[in-house]
Amino acid sequence: MPRPARRILAAAAAFFVLSLVVCTHAVPSAAASAASAASAPAAFAIVAIDSLRGEWGAAAVSRWIAVGARSIEARASAGAWSALELPDPREAALLLVRMSRGVSARAALDSLLAQDPRHAERQIAIVDRVGTTASFTGDRCPLWAGQLSGRGYVCQGVALPGEEALKAMGKVFESATGTLAERLLAAVESAESVFPVREEVESAAILVVREGGGPNGWSDRLVDLRVDQAQDAVQELKSVYAAHAATFLPAAYARLGDEEKRRGDSISAEREYARAEAEFRAAIARRPKDAAALNELAWFLATHDRDMEEAVQLAKSAVSTQPRDPILYDTLAEAEYRSGSLTRAIEAMERAVKYSGGEARYTERLARWMRERAALEGKGSSKP
Repeated sequence: MPRPARRILAAAAAFFVLSLVVCTHAVPSAAASAASAASAPAAFAIVAIDSLRGEWGAAAVSRWIAVGARSIEARASAGAWSALELPDPREAALLLVRMSRGVSARAALDSLLAQDPRHAERQIAIVDRVGTTASFTGDRCPLWAGQLSGRGYVCQGVALPGEEALKAMGKVFESATGTLAERLLAAVESAESVFPVREEVESAAILVVREGGGPNGWSDRLVDLRVDQAQDAVQELKSVYAAHAATFLPAAYARLGDEEKRRGDSISAEREYARAEAEFRAAIARRPKDAAALNELAWFLATHDRDMEEAVQLAKSAVSTQPRDPILYDTLAEAEYRSGSLTRAIEAMERAVKYSGGEARYTERLARWMRERAALEGKGSSKP
């Protein structure tokens, strides 16, 4: 474990949207220098929106531990919040509630600051439900403190040598491609390359929310990852995100595509399906012989009518790797059935029943297919 940090540095969070002109703000040096100490924690952050996908997010990096636990928050259909100096989760909750009701970012923040006796010590950035941003850096924040704003995002930093790290963050965020999470990660990595926050201890975090984006659609947390203490927290966060993208995101995008399809938006549905398929294939590229990765793509292709022949082949490859796994035989059975082979589907499902010890979910489907085959045979025809 790294030794405890002798100096503490606060974090940074950032958010996404389209490219544009930026503006910067630096805290007046006289008041700030009186309030800042040599040991003031350095940090930077970004908050942003992806209006196309309906996602809001933030990312932050700090020389202090656990920046994700205190400095970033977001809520789907409301907005996102970052606070590097004197973060107050009660204020974050209040701002998000107000923005969820349609109050603009600027109006919500101004109202909050007007009632805050310690506003001069705070640094806050928010983006609202429609992508409007607002930010504030009090004149008692540690030098250098300031912000850079663009369309749909705000970058902030405290205790930095200047604004160069924020400029790098904004430039990369605007030019990066991919999902909001990928753009946020690219942004904080670029800031770290200009001014490494890491000393003996560093923390980093990313949060991206979307309606139904969490596991099983039970929350809005599409991405919620933290590295609370590491010597190079940004790179650790990237590694954790890669594992998250391989494990959870493909199924999430497939589910979100299903939701778009139910709403009748075939274009958005296909966009989500394409992203899901790309993530499934990336997982296989990382682990070509991993039965679970092969199985996930096979199930997705089969159940979304994308490529039945490949689905069958992937399912067979998964089974060959773990030949006594009922889940894998279940996928093979589904792929065979949807590709038009009822007989081979039944054969695969019989193995699923056998290796599961007769689980109901397998026996019920086997019985249904057996009845279907009997009906077909009674009419003098059968699927091969």
